[in-house]
Amino acid sequence: MSTAYGPGPDLCASDIMTTATRPPRVAVVGAAGWAGSRHARAFAQVGANVTHLVEKDERAVSLADELGARVVPSIKDLHSDQLELVVVALPTTLQPEICADLLNRGFRVLTEKPVAADTAGAAVLSAATGVNERLMVGYTLHQHPAVLLLSQWIRDNEVIAVNVRSVAHKETIDSWRADPGEGGVAVVNGIHAIELVSSWFEGAPKVLATSVSSSLYGSPVPEHVVSTLEFPSGVVFTLQTYWSPWQEPEGLNQGDWSLTIDVLATGGRMLWSNDSLHVWNRDGGQQEKNFEPSDLFLRQAAAAVRFCGGDAPAVTFAQALRATEIADAVQAASASGAPEVPAP
Repeated sequence: MSTAYGPGPDLCASDIMTTATRPPRVAVVGAAGWAGSRHARAFAQVGANVTHLVEKDERAVSLADELGARVVPSIKDLHSDQLELVVVALPTTLQPEICADLLNRGFRVLTEKPVAADTAGAAVLSAATGVNERLMVGYTLHQHPAVLLLSQWIRDNEVIAVNVRSVAHKETIDSWRADPGEGGVAVVNGIHAIELVSSWFEGAPKVLATSVSSSLYGSPVPEHVVSTLEFPSGVVFTLQTYWSPWQEPEGLNQGDWSLTIDVLATGGRMLWSNDSLHVWNRDGGQQEKNFEPSDLFLRQAAAAVRFCGGDAPAVTFAQALRATEIADAVQAASASGAPEVPAP
């Protein structure tokens, strides 16, 4: 049976501002970048007041004019009594120190994933004041309506294996993505799946095998990564993640990101592919649910507004750190060629 199962139109201000005495005031650090501009527009669309854009040059001026915001050159120009939230959307290596500074000054922070490029970078954040209460890590997959159904199905079934294919369309690999310190595709894109899958299963998985390639673009970072891990429960997790020069016919983030998660269990199989879910039962029955495409940045902005009001973050520092530790183990296995590298 095929049914439409969508959230309806994307969220708007009336959906989230019913109990607030005033719109939350939001600043965006790195607003001129692709992610930063998406964050800024999403918060404005859900009814927040985007008051400050932090950029060192003039690149954010047109966006500031569009949103009625003020451009400032540094986070030192932000004051915690004037803002309910600061969004940090910078290259991963720059984010931990900036987020730690903001947390120590009393801000509530939404940071782009991952929490750091590696565990050494995350250590900068671990000692920050309020890191477990006032930091939300922006893993947008948790905002997709399919995740609630998939997560419940996994809890209700004895899972054998999870296979993920995550492909992000990029015409070129340059700028910060080509910096080896950023970790390559497994850290920049594959970390989404690593974090989500690790949220379903307990314990530190061991890395059984990893293969990397930089042949698609010839950049100095891993552009294609295939890794197989095993959780203590015996669940095998296989991840294929790569940047692709070809635009796929459909996907998340307005078609820029194609994601497939295939879960095999003793009682059946569930396949999540972008905006559809397909379930095969052991008795031969099948079900399919289709979702209207939704803007995950918009959904995340709505969740972050609730976070400003006291809700727990969808992804905490502790869970984000766990994903970074697993990604570190994948990187270590690819560098050493050794099998069965334990994740911390």
